Amino acid sequence: MLKKIAAITSALLVSATVMFGGVFDVFKGYNYISAEETAELIRTNPQSIVLIDIQEKPGFAKEHLIGAIETNAYPVKKQDELDRLAALLPQIKPDQKVIIICPRGGGGADRAYDFYLKSGINKDNIFTLKNGQEGWPREQISDVLAK
Repeated sequence: MLKKIAAITSALLVSATVMFGGVFDVFKGYNYISAEETAELIRTNPQSIVLIDIQEKPGFAKEHLIGAIETNAYPVKKQDELDRLAALLPQIKPDQKVIIICPRGGGGADRAYDFYLKSGINKDNIFTLKNGQEGWPREQISDVLAK
C-alpha cells in the first residue's frame, strides 16, 4: 500500500511540474527588483546602478526608464543580441547593481541575467525588473519614465 501511495505521489508531482512548470520559475534563483525600489535608486543613487534595457526598438522608443541603456537585445537568443549585452561589460563597475529591463520580465530577462552571471557579474548584483517595462506602475510612478 505504501508503495502505491509513493508511486501515485511521484506521478502527481511530475504531472504538476510539467503542467505548471512556469509557476515554479520563482525557484530558479533569480533576483528581482520592484518598480518602487528601482525608481528610488534612479532618484537617489543613479551611479549605483546600470539599467540594461533589452526591449525591442519600438518598445524602448515608446517608453523607458531615465538612464536606461538601449540594447534592443530582446529576446536574447541570437549571437548578435548577446554581443550587444557583452559590449556593456566594460561599463559595469563591480559594485554596481545591474537591472535588466525586459518587456515583461520573463524569458528574455532570464537569458540576459544568465549571460551576465556567466560573464562574471556577481549574482548579488544582478536583478530583473519585476513585470518588466510593460508592468511598470505608470499611474503611481511616472517621474523616472522617459518617452
